Amino acid sequence: MKRWAFALAVSIVVVAGAPAQDAKTFLKQVQQKFNQAKTMDMTLDITVELSMGGNSQRQQVKAQTAIQRPNRFQAKINTGMGEQQLFSDGTTMFVYVPSAKQYMKQPAPKDFKGSNIAALGPVGLVLGIADQNLDDPNAKRTFAFKGNQTIAGKQTRIVEVVDNEGNQRTVVRLFIGAQDQLIYRVEATATVQSAQSQGGQQSSPITQKLTADIRYNSFDKPIPASRFRFTPPKDAKEMQAPQQGSGGGAPRR
Repeated sequence: MKRWAFALAVSIVVVAGAPAQDAKTFLKQVQQKFNQAKTMDMTLDITVELSMGGNSQRQQVKAQTAIQRPNRFQAKINTGMGEQQLFSDGTTMFVYVPSAKQYMKQPAPKDFKGSNIAALGPVGLVLGIADQNLDDPNAKRTFAFKGNQTIAGKQTRIVEVVDNEGNQRTVVRLFIGAQDQLIYRVEATATVQSAQSQGGQQSSPITQKLTADIRYNSFDKPIPASRFRFTPPKDAKEMQAPQQGSGGGAPRR
């Protein structure tokens, strides 16, 4: 899932039998649209399932996010265990947990590209896709159209991207508006084949499935600067941000 920001990272009228290059070209057009947009205001409903053998876990995430390039950002993320809020006004980035009345602050990154995209939480699922090098000569990747489907009243074209890297196989399906070229759904499955044990038996593969439905409140339209500003409540306690490489990214709960 390295190239396709399958974290929480993190989260695109088809002609049957169309050449793979056509699907890749279409995806490049979608990338260009997202990369050229100065602002986005979205709501994401995400489901993540992790399974190994007979064991499985499931988590649902709801996120409301707004971004203004290069480095203004706001998000409210609810995992069912409480809400986390993120803000970047272009100078300072805040992470705030209302239930704990704790917040952290650190300098805002210069942009939200590359490794900085992880700071965006769920919205990185979309921006991460738009930031990929589809012509990477080292990637074992295929592109194909997989039909069409109506998502929330929108006619979408489905592009499937299959990525093989070592013992991991990733299949990403992007449901993309046929008219507006916006991504309305992401379906991704990553399967990791475990190495054989000393007894020669193959252990169960690890599978992670993600589904993200995306609604656009606005796209490439002005967003008030007040959306990206955060003033800590008087009763909130500031926590020290973890040092780079020490792990963790949110105040203690």
